[in-house]
Amino acid sequence: MKIVFSVGAMPQVGNKAWRLQDDGTWRPCTFGEDLKEHDAKLTDKEEVRGWVNVRLVEDKQTGLKVKGKTGMFDFLVSGILSHVVVHRLSAAPIPNKDIMLQTIAQAEIGTPWLLYLDLAGVFRMLHSEEVPIIGNPDIAVRGEIASSAGYIGEEAAADTEKMDVLYHQFVAGWLTHLETRRLSVFIPETKDMPELEDCIEKIQAWEHE
Repeated sequence: MKIVFSVGAMPQVGNKAWRLQDDGTWRPCTFGEDLKEHDAKLTDKEEVRGWVNVRLVEDKQTGLKVKGKTGMFDFLVSGILSHVVVHRLSAAPIPNKDIMLQTIAQAEIGTPWLLYLDLAGVFRMLHSEEVPIIGNPDIAVRGEIASSAGYIGEEAAADTEKMDVLYHQFVAGWLTHLETRRLSVFIPETKDMPELEDCIEKIQAWEHE
């Protein structure tokens, strides 16, 4: 798996977009576009984490300049916010359903777990009270936090109908992640999903940069 990250920025209202350059300036771009020669290419995940939801303002010399990290309620205010874009330089797999079932079956009931797909397309569980979710550069696709026997543990993993739907949701979310290059994509509502076979065909046909 070969992945690098770029840093983009967009206003919460409007259609402008920028991308951070390797000299610290920002160029106008289209959201999620392919990498260009002088785009900053990040590989350190802590550095990536630091660029999630940074507030910026326009600057005549550099394009944008950092104003500071956003606060809890900044989504209520218009402004320019940074985001991280995932650039895959190698093929993406189809998520493995058996690993999903094993991961759910092994989860301890009563603990608030987050089931997610990492950037390699592997199902994992995250202890939501101990590991941060927001701005986590390891999360490609995420579900809901769950702690009860209806959603985690051996009983849940043995519920074939529920697990079929959940796997379908994660595959659809994985396709969205690949197409949009966004982190922390929520699994879609069932009414909004393409057929599972269609999702798999599109993932197989998807081309990396």
